[in-house]
Amino acid sequence: MAKAALIVVDVQRDFCEGGALAAADTLSLLSPLQKTIEAARRAKAAIVYTKDWHPQEHSSFETIGGPWPVHCVADTPGAELMPPLHARPEEVVIHKGVPVAGPGYSGFESTGLQNRLQELQIERLGVVGIATEYCVRATALDGLQHGFEVTVLTDLIRAVQPKETGKVLAELQKAGAKTTTSADWLGSL
Repeated sequence: MAKAALIVVDVQRDFCEGGALAAADTLSLLSPLQKTIEAARRAKAAIVYTKDWHPQEHSSFETIGGPWPVHCVADTPGAELMPPLHARPEEVVIHKGVPVAGPGYSGFESTGLQNRLQELQIERLGVVGIATEYCVRATALDGLQHGFEVTVLTDLIRAVQPKETGKVLAELQKAGAKTTTSADWLGSL
């Protein structure tokens, strides 16, 4: 069986209810996601957390002409993983969106994630998190580009615009990604 990693995309305070750039219905994501992470750990899958980790003057911020409110500034409470999520020391935490310029949507963009996954001999990725139409989408597409088998776990993603989810999943399937539930993905480990 090919080695797997669960990629937990940007489940950070600023992207959850009450945060600077909250996606829809994120609080309902937390408990089932934590249970899936625990099950993936038991199944010996690698756990990878991506985190927006922006400099104060990131090009995406409205304050300097970008499309988004200031969010996930490095070393601020808004950039922390949303409880109850907590990375263990042996798990991989990727900081993305670190350069001032560029969107930093993908967990693979200028982060070294591809190399880390190759070092761990990972071949299969389960992708979950926030936001479906931005960072989840970009991370899944880049995972495919790097030759990984990518499955988006449809019950563990949340969008800024939920009506976009179907369109995004169709695009990802056309690109070669699989879509399934977390229970089915866990059952395949």
